[in-house]
Amino acid sequence: MDEKMKNNAPQAIESELNYNEDVIAKIVGRTMTTIPGVLTVEGNVIENLADRFRDNDDPTKGVKVDLDDDAQTATLELSATLEYGRNAPKIFDEAVNKVQAEVTRMTDVKLTSFKMTVTDMLTKEEWQAQQDKANQSE
Repeated sequence: MDEKMKNNAPQAIESELNYNEDVIAKIVGRTMTTIPGVLTVEGNVIENLADRFRDNDDPTKGVKVDLDDDAQTATLELSATLEYGRNAPKIFDEAVNKVQAEVTRMTDVKLTSFKMTVTDMLTKEEWQAQQDKANQSE
């Protein structure tokens, strides 16, 4: 009987957890929407054109992730439109802190670089007018 128990003992298994870059980009994109003063996170022209054919908002839009699965590290690049009159360095600091906290909380990936380019600063009214115009052209 002891012999049978030994054969049924759990064996060590090889295991590995990896993430698709889109998962990290989704965490970043959704976190950025919670930061006051961030109006949009934009992608490049090709991404923006592709979005016209999608029915739902893509939280990965405008977020470039370079993920190193072996080291469990990632670098981020994104472009954002901020609300006119807000302090961009304060928004940036909050973005870095919140994004880093959320990526760490949900994954074991550590951020090694966070680069944000402010592409525009608009009032809420200007931004809404742009959104309305874009929605009418769809």
